[in-house]
Amino acid sequence: MAGNSSKMTPTSARAGTVIYPGFYGTVPPGFGRIQRLEKGTQRTQYGGLRPTSGSYTRLPISALHTAANGQQVVDFSKTVLRKIGGATVHGSTAGFAYTSTTTTITWYWDGTNGSRVLVINRGDGSRFTVPTGGSGLTVSGLTINTTYYFLPFWNINSLCNIGWVTGTTGSPQIAFVVGDTTDPVNNPVYLMNQTVQGNEPLSATYMTAATTNGGSGGGGAGGGGGGGHGCVMSGTEVIALGNETPSLEVLPETEWVYLRVEDGRDLHCTYDHPLYHAVEGKKRADSFSEGDLIITDSGEQRVTFIAFSRRVCSKYRVHLPKGRLYWANGFLSHNFKTL
Repeated sequence: MAGNSSKMTPTSARAGTVIYPGFYGTVPPGFGRIQRLEKGTQRTQYGGLRPTSGSYTRLPISALHTAANGQQVVDFSKTVLRKIGGATVHGSTAGFAYTSTTTTITWYWDGTNGSRVLVINRGDGSRFTVPTGGSGLTVSGLTINTTYYFLPFWNINSLCNIGWVTGTTGSPQIAFVVGDTTDPVNNPVYLMNQTVQGNEPLSATYMTAATTNGGSGGGGAGGGGGGGHGCVMSGTEVIALGNETPSLEVLPETEWVYLRVEDGRDLHCTYDHPLYHAVEGKKRADSFSEGDLIITDSGEQRVTFIAFSRRVCSKYRVHLPKGRLYWANGFLSHNFKTL
């Protein structure tokens, strides 16, 4: 035994392992496996984060959060992370509804026509409200009085539109016929395409919808929101000041201001969203300029970039029980709709 132990690499010789300090005292073969992970030569198992290319398994700086004790931890709510297996979809995500004619099917997921805004409850405890942009999607070129099948998903890189697995018929071509769902060769591929890396399925399996044999049919009655002022884009982190619990109303929006500050954090919000200038106080988001000092949860920071855009998406209108102030991605914000 003494002879074997003398050939082991001393713990002191392994002191250069800075990424995995908890393995300083391990001995081969355990330490060797950690070294391989460190060098990126071995991919993590399903349920973890995939290493990026390079010498080490790096995480994007924007995915790290400084905890109260000063240590940096991974913020799994950040979309720069690809969540694989460890952040599976749980809870109620089914909120689709449809209307149809003899040759078309139109899908809704924005609260209209009997649909509900989709909320993904992930296995890591985070929640994500799926943007409603693209709701009211019409698939044409279908056959009268026929049932079709669909596979929707959310992709972390999709910005403001959900995705649909490419089907075999319709325009856009996202509809499947019954033969596709029973095909022993292709059907597993269709289902797998709904859950590839970065995708989160929005249905447990195929959703079904049918064209009519005359007139129109499909989803039931329902209401939808619109209008409103001073809002932030869906998916924005909202933290109320004090101990208040905010409620988020999801509404459609097309006009956006994009701001970025010195530490790299950014915000998409409506033109009239109230933010706070370090000198001038509360101001509309569209009145800020590059170089202005803006108040964030880490102090005053300069605006390094501002841009204006149009795209169909959805926004949060923030409701608070008592107060008016909250942090939106760390930007001090006011929830009152007028200035």
